[in-house]
Amino acid sequence: MDMVSGIKRQMGFTLILTGLLHTVVGLFLYAEPLQQIVANGFWNAVGKEEVAAFWFLMFGFMLMLLGYMADWLMKKKGMETPAAFGWTILGICVVGVIAMPASGFWLGLPQAGILLRK
Repeated sequence: MDMVSGIKRQMGFTLILTGLLHTVVGLFLYAEPLQQIVANGFWNAVGKEEVAAFWFLMFGFMLMLLGYMADWLMKKKGMETPAAFGWTILGICVVGVIAMPASGFWLGLPQAGILLRK
C-alpha cells in the first residue's frame, strides 16, 4: 500500500477547514434568513429569500464531508483520492471564480492543484 505523503496528505484536512470556514461565514452572512427558517419551524420553511442561505450552509457541510472522506482515504488507508475528485473540485472552483470572482472559490484552486499532483 503506497502512503500519501507531503502536503497532499493534508488536503482532506484543508477541505474540512474550508468547509468549516464556509459554514461559519454563512452563519454570519445569512443570520437573518437562517433565523427566519428556524422561526418558521424548519419544515418546508425555505422560501425564495432563504434559498441562498440554506444552500450556502449545505455546501459548507458537503465540503466538510468530502474533506473527511479524503482525509480518511489518504491517512487511514494510505490511498490517493481518485483523479476525478481533484478535477471535479478544480472544475467547480473555476466555474465559481468566473461566475463570482469575489468569493471563496479561490481557496479551492490550490487545493485541487495539490490533489492533482503526481
